[in-house]
Amino acid sequence: MQKRSYPMLLAATLLAVAASGPRAAQATTANIGWRPGGDLYTYIAEAFDMLNSGKSYRVTGDQYSAAAMQVVYLENHMPRRICATRNARLNFHLGYDKETRSKIKKLDPVWVAFIGRNNLRRLGKLPEYRKGFKTVRASDYLGLCK
Repeated sequence: MQKRSYPMLLAATLLAVAASGPRAAQATTANIGWRPGGDLYTYIAEAFDMLNSGKSYRVTGDQYSAAAMQVVYLENHMPRRICATRNARLNFHLGYDKETRSKIKKLDPVWVAFIGRNNLRRLGKLPEYRKGFKTVRASDYLGLCK
């Protein structure tokens, strides 16, 4: 086996670190694009995975319903790890019960616990399911990405 000189080994190591640096930084930040919402419990489970991942998140697209609730929940639990771009919007409405196939007329305890009382006060009255959305700038709730 041929002996390598210390300066050559150091140069090769620095080159490898420099080449992998940007990819390593990208792996710690994930973009959250447009999401249509859906089942709240699915978004709750995903939120726990996101909290444990150690990643930071950038909301780059509009979030609807349960997806919007999820990003507000994440902001409550990891405020320095989530932000939003200028054009991203959060769109809220009251829920829909799949089992009874009826519109939920008022907030249930799961919603209140998930989104937080302070955020609900900030949002004000929410429209019923299929009656439009209460739309706000995501950066007002998550902070603006730098």
